[in-house]
Amino acid sequence: MVDALQTHEMPMGNLREVQFWFHQGAEHVPGLLYLPIEHADPMPFVLIQHPGMGSKEDYFVAEVARAWARRGWICGGLDAPLHGERASADPMSLFRNPDRYPEIRAQFAAEVSTMLDLLSERFPIDMSRVGFVGYSMGSMLGIPAVARDGRFKAAAFCLVGEGGLAGAVDGPDADIPLLQGVATRVVGKLQDQLIPRERTEALYNALPGKKDIRWLPGGHFEIGPDVIKLAEEWLLAEL
Repeated sequence: MVDALQTHEMPMGNLREVQFWFHQGAEHVPGLLYLPIEHADPMPFVLIQHPGMGSKEDYFVAEVARAWARRGWICGGLDAPLHGERASADPMSLFRNPDRYPEIRAQFAAEVSTMLDLLSERFPIDMSRVGFVGYSMGSMLGIPAVARDGRFKAAAFCLVGEGGLAGAVDGPDADIPLLQGVATRVVGKLQDQLIPRERTEALYNALPGKKDIRWLPGGHFEIGPDVIKLAEEWLLAEL
């Protein structure tokens, strides 16, 4: 059962900052949104999803959302299950319990779809121009969420590979085949300590539809302007 969207808004220069939340089942789902105060038409929407141990207030979520909102997009992020302001916040517990991965994938995918339903009723979102950017765990959860929802036009999955929390790339439970209609960029790091290059390439090779892969120097935990720029370039071209 889903409660109505609740919001708290405040001006931030030429932007509106919107803290929002809703309940889905027993879960309290908190989110953060930025949009221009002045706009003429429905705007693209981009969900930016934080990595493990992070939250929607991370610099590379909130600050990037503000920057992109100033160009005329609606941007924001959710606290993933067990993260941020969730009632049951305990980030490490997710990685200690891989048996829960299918459950968490399904939970987050359902929450993203509910979020889109609720936000599109309240804000001027162009639902034909919906995008996603994820970093590490944000991409692992984002792949099934984007695939199962079916309304995303473009996505940049950064620092991710097949298997684990992202799921298998083939077989009856694979979400990758559902990305046929999503223009997808994969961003990998050449010295990634957590995700071997072959796993990133396996994910990329399994992607259907329009796709692109880029490699950057550095390790897994180096989420900097180079990663953000590649995600931004892709969304500018594809949304």
